[in-house]
Amino acid sequence: MKNITFLLTATLFVFSNLAFAQDRTLVTYSKLSAPNYLDIAPMGVSLGDQYLRHGNVHLTPGGPEVGEYYTTATIIFLDQTIEKSARLFFGETIFPEGSLYKKDIVRMEHGRPIEEGHIHEGAIVGGTGEYAGIRGTYTIEILPSGMEAKTTYRFWVGK
Repeated sequence: MKNITFLLTATLFVFSNLAFAQDRTLVTYSKLSAPNYLDIAPMGVSLGDQYLRHGNVHLTPGGPEVGEYYTTATIIFLDQTIEKSARLFFGETIFPEGSLYKKDIVRMEHGRPIEEGHIHEGAIVGGTGEYAGIRGTYTIEILPSGMEAKTTYRFWVGK
């Protein structure tokens, strides 16, 4: 009898925790300002150079501001003869209820800033506040204007 009670209790515990960790989707939009370019020696595009951005976050294109973001993309691989590069991307999106942290290595065909049509996917690596314990993925798409980004977060929050 004790084994059955234990088994039922353990099963209920597992299913109750699953109920709190449901899949969620959040879509945000951000205007893209020109990135701040941090040129590390040697002069010109080279390893270690960074593209830094900051801006506001909206739930609809041109809608009310609901948060802000900070991102950095550091060049970690660059071969200009074949126009191939890779960047370590890290970003924080800050909402009143907490922050989301995202990270990825983005392969590029050049060392310049991202342009319209650029899409990359990465991992949501953490969060604060209501997003503490978050896990998931994100997709950033630069919209046709080249001046706005759409970010789709797919995640669950486990406590």
